[in-house]
Amino acid sequence: MDKFDNMILDIIQSHKKKYQNHIKLSALEEQFWKRIEQEETLSIGKARIGERITKLYLTGLIQNKQGYMLTKKGREQLRFAAQPATHLA
Repeated sequence: MDKFDNMILDIIQSHKKKYQNHIKLSALEEQFWKRIEQEETLSIGKARIGERITKLYLTGLIQNKQGYMLTKKGREQLRFAAQPATHLA
């Protein structure tokens, strides 16, 4: 999992909170590319959004029921990714 995988999870969760429904693939892709354009330069080949979504689905982090949503495992992963790293001194 990298920051782009976590970005996809965040987009799905944000859409659910804002609209109270599951996000469609076209909207997910659109939001992903909007964030990429704002934050980074990332080529289409490097992003591989379809492969990323498939991997998240196969690892049980998202599910598709008339739109994408996070599973419990996906919500936990997103929470874990949002936590600041702690350093031991």
